This record gives sequence, C-alpha cells and structure tokens, in this order.
Amino acid sequence: MEQKRRQTRRARTEWTVYMVAFISFWSMASGQLRYSISEEVEAGTVVGNVARDLGLDKSTLRGRGYRIVYGSTEPPFRVNQDDGVLYVNRKLDREEVCERSKVCVIDLKTVLENPLEVHYVAVEILDVNDHTPSFPENEKVIEISESAVAGTKFQLQAARDSDSGSLSVQQYRLSNNDYFRLDVKDRGENRKTPSLILQKPLDRESTKTHVLLLTALDGGKPPRSGNMTIIVIVSDVNDNPPVFIQDSYAAQLEENSPVGTTVIQVNATDLDAGPNGEVVYSFGNDVDARAREHFNLNPVTGEITVAGAIDFEECSKYEIDIQASDKGAAALATEKTVIIHVVDVNDNAPEIEVTSFAQALPEDAKPGTTVALISVKDADSRHNGKVVCYVSQDLPFLLIPSIQKNMYSLVTKQLLDREQQSQYDVTIVAKDTGEPSLTSDKNIIIVLSDVNDNSPEFLENPYTFYITENNNPGATIFSVTARDQDEGSSSLISYFILRDKGGENSHTSFLNINSENGDIVALKSFDFETLKTFQFQVVATDSGTPPLSSNVTVNVFILDQNDNAPVILYPVSSNGSAEGVEEIPRNVNAGHLVTKVRAYDADIGYNGWLLFSLQEVTDHSLFGLDRYTGQIRTLRSFTETDEAEHKLVILVKDNGNVSLSATAAVLVKLVEPKEAFAASDVKSAAKEDEDNNVTFYLIITLGSVSVLFIISIIVLIAMQCSKSTDYTSKYLQETNYDGTLCHSIQYRSGDKRYMLVGPRMSIGSTIVPGSHANTLVLPDRRRTSEEVRQFLQQIFMEQRGAKPWRERQSWFAFMVVLDILWSAAFAQIRYSIPEEVAVGTIVGNIAKDLGLEKSALADRGYRIVAGATEALFQVNQDDGILSVTRRIDREEVCERALTCLVNLKTVLENPLEIHYVAVEILDINDHSPMFPEKEKRLEISESALPGARFQLQAARDPDVGQFSIQQYKLSQSDYFKVETRDRGKDSKVPFLVLQKQLDRETAGKHKLRLTAVDGGKPAKSGNIEIVVDVPDVNDNSPVFTKEIYSATVRENIPVGTIVIQVNATDLDQGANGEIIYSFGNEIDSKITEIFSIDADTGEIKVMGQIDFEKSTSYEIDIQASDKGHVPLTTGKSVSITVIDVNDNAPEIEVTSFSSSIKEDSKIGTTVALISVTDLDSGINGKVICAVKDVPFTLTPSLQENMYAVVTKSQLDREIISHYDVTIVAKDTGEPSYTTEKTIRVEVSDVNDNSPEFISSPYTFYISENNNPGESVLSVKALDRDSGENAIISYNILRELTGENKIISFLNINSENGHITALKSFDFETLKTFHFQVVATDSGTPSLSSNVTVNVFILDQNDNAPVILYPVSSNGSAEGVEEIPRNVNAGHLVSKVRAYDADIGYNGWLLFSLQEVTDHSLFGLDRYTGQIRTLRSFTETDEAEHKLVILVKDNGNVSLSATATVLVKLVEPKEAFAASDVKSAAKDDEDNNVTFYLMITLGSVSVLFIISIIVLIAMQCSKSTNYTSKYLQETNYDGTLCHSIQYRSGDKRYMLVGPRMSIGSTIVPGSHANTLVLPDRRGTSEET
Repeated sequence: MEQKRRQTRRARTEWTVYMVAFISFWSMASGQLRYSISEEVEAGTVVGNVARDLGLDKSTLRGRGYRIVYGSTEPPFRVNQDDGVLYVNRKLDREEVCERSKVCVIDLKTVLENPLEVHYVAVEILDVNDHTPSFPENEKVIEISESAVAGTKFQLQAARDSDSGSLSVQQYRLSNNDYFRLDVKDRGENRKTPSLILQKPLDRESTKTHVLLLTALDGGKPPRSGNMTIIVIVSDVNDNPPVFIQDSYAAQLEENSPVGTTVIQVNATDLDAGPNGEVVYSFGNDVDARAREHFNLNPVTGEITVAGAIDFEECSKYEIDIQASDKGAAALATEKTVIIHVVDVNDNAPEIEVTSFAQALPEDAKPGTTVALISVKDADSRHNGKVVCYVSQDLPFLLIPSIQKNMYSLVTKQLLDREQQSQYDVTIVAKDTGEPSLTSDKNIIIVLSDVNDNSPEFLENPYTFYITENNNPGATIFSVTARDQDEGSSSLISYFILRDKGGENSHTSFLNINSENGDIVALKSFDFETLKTFQFQVVATDSGTPPLSSNVTVNVFILDQNDNAPVILYPVSSNGSAEGVEEIPRNVNAGHLVTKVRAYDADIGYNGWLLFSLQEVTDHSLFGLDRYTGQIRTLRSFTETDEAEHKLVILVKDNGNVSLSATAAVLVKLVEPKEAFAASDVKSAAKEDEDNNVTFYLIITLGSVSVLFIISIIVLIAMQCSKSTDYTSKYLQETNYDGTLCHSIQYRSGDKRYMLVGPRMSIGSTIVPGSHANTLVLPDRRRTSEEVRQFLQQIFMEQRGAKPWRERQSWFAFMVVLDILWSAAFAQIRYSIPEEVAVGTIVGNIAKDLGLEKSALADRGYRIVAGATEALFQVNQDDGILSVTRRIDREEVCERALTCLVNLKTVLENPLEIHYVAVEILDINDHSPMFPEKEKRLEISESALPGARFQLQAARDPDVGQFSIQQYKLSQSDYFKVETRDRGKDSKVPFLVLQKQLDRETAGKHKLRLTAVDGGKPAKSGNIEIVVDVPDVNDNSPVFTKEIYSATVRENIPVGTIVIQVNATDLDQGANGEIIYSFGNEIDSKITEIFSIDADTGEIKVMGQIDFEKSTSYEIDIQASDKGHVPLTTGKSVSITVIDVNDNAPEIEVTSFSSSIKEDSKIGTTVALISVTDLDSGINGKVICAVKDVPFTLTPSLQENMYAVVTKSQLDREIISHYDVTIVAKDTGEPSYTTEKTIRVEVSDVNDNSPEFISSPYTFYISENNNPGESVLSVKALDRDSGENAIISYNILRELTGENKIISFLNINSENGHITALKSFDFETLKTFHFQVVATDSGTPSLSSNVTVNVFILDQNDNAPVILYPVSSNGSAEGVEEIPRNVNAGHLVSKVRAYDADIGYNGWLLFSLQEVTDHSLFGLDRYTGQIRTLRSFTETDEAEHKLVILVKDNGNVSLSATATVLVKLVEPKEAFAASDVKSAAKDDEDNNVTFYLMITLGSVSVLFIISIIVLIAMQCSKSTNYTSKYLQETNYDGTLCHSIQYRSGDKRYMLVGPRMSIGSTIVPGSHANTLVLPDRRGTSEET
C-alpha cells in the first residue's frame, strides 16, 4: 500500500515538471504578422518575408515542414520553404472574397513542427475601381396613367457597383425632358436609390410613350458609369365614348329568313386604348322584348342576325336601338337606331274555319240541304292573300261561294244511303294565288243517321260446331252471332231456337239459348256412341219498327273421347274373367304360335287403337308378344330345365291422351308331344268354336262401323248438295301433301274446308278448336266473286256529259235557284262604342238596321257565331238588339292598334243567312304612364366629359294617340338634364345628358326623379327614381400612417413571428382604395428569404432563420400599392435591429494531426494541434476546452483558443490498438453549448507476441482412397501483432528416429497451413496417426509455437461382398442342392453365406432372388440368405430349378455379388408305392373333370352356332327391296291402324301415331306425323 502511494506521488511530480516546461516552450512558439496588397495583382506577387519578420532560421523551415494551414480549399497564398517569402497563389478579387465589406482581411495560419509552432499572418486586400455601375435591367418599362397628378413618385431600381467606399455609385443623372425629374435617396452603406417624380400631368392623346435615359456614376477618377433606358407608357383613361361611322342604318329583310341570316352590321370606333377602346354592341334599354326574340346582336362584330321566325303578318317594320359601349371600368355608351323593313312572302297557308256545322245528317235528306258554313282567310297581303276554295273529292256534296268574300256553304247534291256509306270525310281545299301557291285543307266528318231497313244477318250460314262428348250439363257449348247494319235500337238483336212442333228433333229440347248474346247451353251430356250428329235452327230478330228477322241452320257433330276401356274377347274363362289355359308340346321350335289375345275398344281413332305388352312373365327368354296383333310366340326351344307351366299377364291399352287398359292372363302348360296331339285335337275343336264366335262378333262390328261410315258420307254429301253449286262437297287436291293417310275425308262448310285425318296433318292447315287434332281447316284456294268481278261506278260526269239530259237539266235549275237565294243572304253594318262601358250597354238594333222580321229571329236561331274565347257581345232573339256581355278593355282586345275593330258574324237558319257587324272600340284615357322599374341605377365615371348622353328606359302607356306619353320632366339638378327623342307610334325615348363633370370626392351619388306625362285632360303621369353612382378614378396614392418604422428582433425567433406591421390609407374607393403591401424593387434577395410581408395586412413576418452572425440589422423597403387599373405606389423604409443570442456551438478544427503513434512512444509526445472558434460575441463566444478520460491530454497555448494533444502515459497496442480521442469545447453563454470532436489515433505495432493456433490439438477425419497430391486438412495460427510481425509460416516437425514414417508422405503449405497427402490412405491398412506443426512469425526477432495434429481414417464402401457358400471346385459361386419332392412348405433348401471387408453400413449385406424358374416354389430371407420352399411340390413341377441370388451391401453406392444354386428334386424310395396309388385315383378324377369340360365346351359351341344361324336367317328373311312391312320397335308403346312405310330417295318414311321411334328424325313440314327411319341395310363397303 505504501509502495503504491510512493508511485502515485512520483508520477504527480513528473507531470508537474513536464507541464511547466511545456508551457514555457509553448509561450515562445506563437506570433502574428499583418500585410496589405491590392486586389487583382498577378499570381506570384510577393506579399512579405514571413521568416525574416518572425525571426525564424531559414535553414530549418523545410526540415520542420513549414506550411500554411487553410481548410479544404486551395489557399490564396503560399510560403516558400527555402526563404520564408509569402507569395500570391492565385489572382484575388476583393468583391469575390469579401463581397461588400469595408475592410477585407484574410487570416492565414502557418505551422512549424519539431517542435510545434503556430504563427498567424493577416493579409488585407485593398480595393481598386475595377467595376462599372450596372442596373439589374437594361430597360425598364413603367406604366403611368394619364390621370396621375403632378408630384407622383415612382421608385426605380438602384444600380449596383461591386466596388466599395468612394469607388461605389455616387450620383444619378436623368436625360432632359419636360415631364419628369430625378430624386435620389441616400440609404448609407454605399446605397443610393433613385426615384422618378412626375412634374406635370401626362396626355396619352399627345404622347403615348416617353423614353428616358438614367445614368449611374461611381467616385473613381476617371468615374465609371452605367445606363438604363426608362420607357414610360401612358395608360389610357376612359374619356372618349364610341362613335358610329354612319348617321343612320336601314335594311330590308324577307320574312322567314333562316336563323343566323345577317341583316346588317353596325360599326363604331373609340379613340381610347385597351379595354377603354374595345367596343361592345348591345340592344338599347328601350328595345322591345319581341325584337330581342327575333334578332341577335353579336357583341363583338356588331352583326345583327336573325334569331327567330320573321313574320311579316306579325310585324312589317322593326326599329331597334343599338348601343355601343366600351369596356372601361365606367363604361361610356352611344346609341343608334337601326330600321329593318320586312318584305312579305307567301308563307301563310289559307285558314279554313267551320262556322256552323250539322254533324248528324239523316240518310233521307233532300239534295241542297245545308251541312256547314265555311269561312276562309289568309294572313298574307295582296295577291298572296287571295284564296280559291273547293271540295277535293268526288262526293255527294257541293261548296257554294257567297257574296261575302271568302264565305262558302257546304250543301248536299244527291240522295244519301247510310247502308252504303255511314259517314263522309269531306276535304275542303283552300289555295291562295301567291308564288309559290300554298294550300290548306279541312276535313269534315258527316255522319248519316239510320233508318231501320236492314234485317239481321248471321256471321255464318249454316253454322257447324264440333262438341266433345261427355260435356258438362249447363255449360255453354257454342255460340251464334248475327249482325244488323242498322244503328241504335234497330241494331239490337234477340235470339231464340226454332222448336219443331211435331217433335221430330227431340234434341233441341235439351238446348237453351241466351236471347241477348246467342250463347247456347246443353242441358245434358252427349255420348258419341249414342248420338254422333244433329241440327236445329236459330232465329235472330232486331228491335226496329217494324222488327226484321232471319234464321240459320246449326249442324252439330259429336267428337269421340277415350271413355271406353279395352274389352278382352279372348281368352275368356267360364266365369267371365280374362283368363285362359294353353297347352303346347315341349318339342316346339322358336316362333311357335302359342295363342292370340283378342281385344276390342268401343272408341274410334287413336282412342280405339290397341297395343299389347307383357306385364308379367315367368321367363322372359321363352315367350314374345307381338305388340300390334297380340300373338304370343315362343322365342326359343324348350329345355329339360324349363318349368312345365308358365303364367303370362298381358296388358292391353289404347292410345288415348289418358290411356285406358285391361289385362288378360294366359297359363301356358308344356306337355309331351303325344299328349299334346290329343289335347290339341280337343282344343282345336273348342278353339274353332271360339274362333267362329269371335269371327261372328268381328263381322257384326265391322258391318256396323261400315254402315255408320256410309251413312256419314251420305249425310255429308246431302249437306253439300243442299248448298249452291259453288260450295258443293268434293275432295280437294293438296299440292303440299306427300304421304298416305288412312280414311282421310275432306268436306266444306261455309268458306272453310275440313279434313278428318289420322296421325298426319296437311301442310298449311290449321286445327279446329275443340277437335282434339282430328279435324283440320284447309285454306280456301278458290277466288272470291269480288276478285272475279270488277265494278266501276261513276256518280257525277258533269264536265263530260255522261249524265242523262233530264238529270243535267234538273241539276242546272237547282244551282240557279240556290245561287239566287244565296246572293241575298249576306249583309254588313258598323257600330262604335267607348271602352270600359257597363255590361248590358246597347250597341245597336241589328234587326232594324238589317230590315229583319223580329218575330222570326228566335225560330230561325238568330245568333252570333263566336270563336273559342268568351263573346264580347250578344244579340237578343226577341228584338234583335246587340248589347255588351262583359267589360271591354280596348288595350286587351287590340293592344296598341290605332283603330280597334271587332268583327261579328251573325247567322240565321232556314234559310241560311249570314250578316257581318263591325263594332269599333273607342279609346279613353284610363291608363297612367308606367316605367318598367321603380328605380334605375346608373354608373357615370367622374372622368366622363360634359355632353355625355345616357339612354333611359321609356315609360309605357297602353293608351294611344293623344292619350299616350307626350313629354318627360327631370327634377332639379346642376349636373344633368333630360332630352327626348321621338320614335313615332307614340314612342318617345328619354336621354340623361351630363351638363358638367362629376366629382366623386364632392358627391359620390346623385338622386333624380324622371316623370312621364301623357296628353289626357287632366294629364296622368308616372315616375321613376334615378340613382347615379359616381365610380372612382384612381387619382390618389396610398399614404403611410407613420413617418418612421423600426423594430428589434432576437435572432432565431420562430418562423411566422410578426416583427412589425405597417399601415397605409388611400382616399380612393373600391379597388382603387384597396392597398396591397409588397417589398420594394431595390430589396436584396436575401431579405426576401428571411422576411415576408402580408399583402393585405402589411404584417412583416419571419420567413427564414435570422442569424446575428450574418447580419446585425436589416433595412427593408416597403411598397404600398392600390388595385387600380394603373396602380399607384408609395414607398417606406423599415429598420430591423437583430439582438444576438447564444445560438452557435463552438467549432473545433484540427490544424495538424499524426494519425499513428508507436506503442513505445514517450510521455508528452504531440499527436495533434487543435484550434477552437465560436461565432457568437461577448461571453457567448468564450470557450473552455477539455479531453475525455484517455491516455492523452490537452495543453493550451498562449494564442487564444489554441491547444496541443499529447500523450500522458505509456501505450500498449495489444491492449488497445487505437484510441478515439474526444475533444469537448463548451462556451460560457446562457444556455451553454458544447461541441465534441473525435480523432482516431492508431497505435503502431512492436513484435512482442508469438503465433497462437486456433485449436490445440487438431483432430481431423479423412476418408480413405483420397486422391494423392490433394489437400486433406489445414491448420491455422494467429498473431496479435500487425504487419510483418503478423505474417506466419508453417512447417511439419519431422522425427529424427523415423518411427512415424507416414509423416514422410505429408507436405504443408508454409503460407496458409494447407497439408497435402502424397499417397492414398487405406482404412483396412491404417486407421489413425499423428504429427506436429510449427508456426513462426516474421518479426525481428521471430517468435514461434507448435501444435499436435491427430488424423483418423474413415472407411469407404470400396470392397464388394465375397460369396463364402456355395463355392464350386473351380472357385465360382455355384452349388447344387438335392431335396426330396415330398417336402412341405418351409423346408430349408440351402443358405447362402457372404462376407464384406467394409464396416458399418458398407459391410451390412442383403440377399435377394435375382432369377428363379418358379417364384411360387422358393423364398429367400433377405437378411440371413436362407432358401426355403414356399409350398409343396406337385407332379407338374419341374425336377430342376435354378436360383440366382444377388448379395449387395448398404453403401451409398452399393456393391454386389451373385451366387447360383441349382435345386434338384429327387424321389425317395418309400414314396414310390404311395405315388402309384395316388396317381390311379387322380386319373379317375381327371377323367370325370374332362368329361364335364367336354360337355360344357360342346354346349357353348352349339349355342354359338345356333346364334350365328339365327342371325343369318334374320338377315336373309328381310326383303332386298325393302318393301312395306311392319317393323318391330322396342321403344314403341302404341298401336297404329294402317301404318304405312315408303321410301323416297335414300330415306324411309313411316306414317305413325303420337309417339316417335327412337333414332328416327322428323321430316320438315310433316307436323311430326312422318318419321324418317334409319336405313338398316348394309352398303357394299360395309359387307
């Protein structure tokens, strides 16, 4: 413990002495010099002799590495190590090095080593006048409004001169002019800002552009200068209204001109520029809405185009006010009237009006009867309005004109017949005489009233109905219908059945008819088997007076239904059941007829067609049933094993939609032939009796059906013969029919043909409803009488003289009389009354003025014919006085027409007279003038000149003439007066005229009242309030509220902090008074990166980082601009002072650094020189420096913030190979900032460590049979030293005694330790060995170490198995084994023995049989090699068997060997006798088996031959020409009567019933009744 204390005290003493000596030395190792040179001197210029000025020995400069330390960039100066002279290294530009600093100093740091010395050299760069002032732009364009007042200031961008001091820009000069002068503001720091001041107002009309030259001069001698061209563009003020180039505009336009047609183009010009000179055209305020609908005005080109339909009849002339306005902020406008004359074209077709019309006309009306009164008018004028009227068709009506223009009467000209034509569509055609001519027509439907002169007529005569039997009693079964051509009550028909008084037709008693609709009801159900047809008569009577009637015959046919089940005729037992017994000999052949089942069905057609099928049979292979005939036949010969008695149940069913069936049972007994003969004789006698009975019944049935069929044919023929010869019954040839139909019958009823058919329908026929598809309606191919006869009838032949002379004479007399009467039937009178008279006011006495008889007015229906609207007047039928029916408003009736005339049409009938009455409505002053709006707002700019006119909307007065508007009056005003323009047609348009210029600052709004006065006595008037808003002109610049704006701000304040807010006001209004704040044009781009100004509020905010170290203050130019079209701007400077905060951490710079130091270096060795700086000022810039806990320390120097890093203890590279020395610098600010700098010091190596093997000892496993010369193992050693001290070489330590000879076959790579075997190892010879390896490094002196290597040899599968047994005499693996034949299964035959020299899996052996004569005899154990028998031997087994056994090991690549064992079977002596006995018994058994096998083989052969013979016989029995026959179809389950097959081409056809044969196809057009059967013949190629 005491010894440790002494060591510590000694170390402290040594450290103190070292520090005192080092500080004394360091105090002499630093110095500083200062030089100055001019900029732009050439490279190599001498600055000064540093070595001489510092008193350094020149001879030691190179040895001590004297140099300049200057960061990462190339230093601007260099020092010569031979003489210590400081030279300029490259050309210096003061403006590039120091920008715009007043004093430009470059600080250099020079270093000497061994010992370390640092000297500082300051070089000041002096400025020269090498830069010319330059403006940011060569040309500056300024836009100044001509309304700008004198004294307005416009700031310009200052010129830039990179030189400083007196060599910077000193003054500005402006070229001579009359409108502008120059004002320069000195901002300090070589900053002078020029401004352009307006001396007198600009006039754009005199000079649009002013070009000025601004010159900037610096203070050099001679001075340098730069120029900028200033172009002042005088912006326009809207003070000139548009002017039209023509005094008047007029055009002609045809009516109906297409939309888009250009009518005329107006053009106006404006002396102003820009939007103030762009003219926009629009309709005037007083333009009628009707004109706006008909015309469009292009606002840009002034083209007036057609927008709607131009109608001359609606308006023949348009006067349109066009307004031309500019696009100024306060637009100025000028108006011009355009007159458009519409040219009439013939575009109105005549209009036909039916004044009076009798819609119903009796068919017995006399010729000349008036049907309607027609008036025609045409809206066109002159020849386009003249109309010709006539009836277009050849009808029994005539159009007679009247004396009154365009009036006609429609009268009959011959007798009418409603039964021939019940109504007439009379087309009245009116055609004008225009070019082209237009035509109109009017259809009048004249309906003829009926007279009862037609009896009812049935739709069919006679009626034929088909009724299905078993109908429901009381249900309607059919219906008859009759029609009467008359109308009303004359066409109402009642029905009844004509009953036979004698009672011959008793069936009508069961029928009832509905008297209203003719529905017939059956009171009972009909039975086809009892009644097949009957007839009766139905009478139809109308309700006319007197009533008329007619009757019709009704034929009724009953249709069959499947309501009778089949009846078994044979077999029938004694008790009546369908059972029978049949005995047949056992020896009959296939195809023998056993019996025939006979059945009968009372129904007909499909319902009576029967099919037979076996429902139950004991053996399906014995008996077959013909499905069509009912014959039961044997299918094969009987055998001994067949039973003697078989029961067959036969199902008989019909082919109805819902089939009915019956069953019969037949018991077939097999008897011996002798017994059968006797039984057959007896049975044949009995059977003959039965057959005779069946035949008798069949003959009776056939005769009955034939009689019924003949009766039906006779009845049908009689019915056909009873009709006209045109509809006689006959067979009709059907051209589309292509098959045969059994019993098909055709007959005719009315205009339809019917056919009773079987399964197939005729192409083109339709099914009769309710006929169950057995009756077809065939299309009638005869031509009607209307197609044969053609009648051409002409009623009138007036111009050709086709009528008889007497008829023409009568017609001429009729026309003369009618014309005379018509000429006296028209007259016209005229009245006048004022509007607004009371209801009932008398207008005049029409009857008296026309000379009409008052007593006949009511009888003749005197009335006023009015249109769809309510009539204004009425006529009294008692006295003929015309009076007012409702209040009359002249403006409502005639709008603004000068003359208001109401035309009335009065009518007298019997005879027809028309009188026209015209009533004129006189105007009164009952309306006051009225403006469209109660208040009108106008905007007139204060820049508008006196005399400017502004059109106002005219007032409206519905009255006309002197009662319309006569004058306008304006309330008292100093600024405005009213003028009136007379447009004619009671139209006067007011204009507001400016008398003196407006001033918005004096009065921003003017309120006026305009009064419109009409010409009534007393006069009426209407008022409108006019509000004139005076929009502002931008003539006031913004003014800041403060003279000086200044603020202080701490550096690093957050982004978005508001520094200061500026505020300015503008006396203008609207956009001219809205202020936008922005930075001035002269502001530095760096300021815009740090600060931003809100354009609306004027707040200056922090936008970027404020750094005191970069700038301590900012002076910012602020502009306040308004939003006028030509904005006005005012500038102001804002001063911002920055307060420093401790925001910069110290910066550590490594001036000189030795990155490597030997581990045996002495204490105090210098590693690096460190300098520390802090950009902050004051206490924020003072720095304290230290080193963290490492074997190094930081020693300060006399130079401020300079330190040396030296060692303070011994180093050991093996413990720590390098040190990360962290230097900590901390300032004294608040809060304090700390910076760390880490330098890595590498400790260089000394050879003091021996090599060390990775493992000791080494153990390796090598597979035998390795390739000689290849590397088999490797050793590796490591040395903790580095470089050459860590390079290791390897060698094998050889034994001198030679005991381990295997080492001589090993070789080692001295560089990497890889060991190579010079021979191949054999596991079976050598299993393990060991040796030693030595590792030596390359240090001085060298060090070494050794290691023991143990090697183990691994086995490989390189030895094949060796067969130990069996082994023959010649050495091959073969052997013979003899065993008795009588051994049992499992007997050990032999055992194969083998050996493998390998070990493990490589030596494990498996046995398998590779070859054996019989696999069922012998088995081999795969693990032991034992061969054993698998079963006992038989006599058929061979006596010698060869077995080949494969023996293989389990190596990855297995090796194998084979052994052959020959097994011989020998007979033991004692087994011979037993074998003889067994062989004899076995021979008997074999003989029996052979016998049965022969029988079986013969049976199979016989059956096969029989099958071949049967197939050949079936093929030979077919007809070679495929004549018609019945084909057996296994899938068919119905019976078809008279089914017929025939061939056409290469297809066969069959007429079948409702079911199709499987595999057949339907013939197109056959209605699914004709099948195409597949051809079963074999072609020659198939044969």
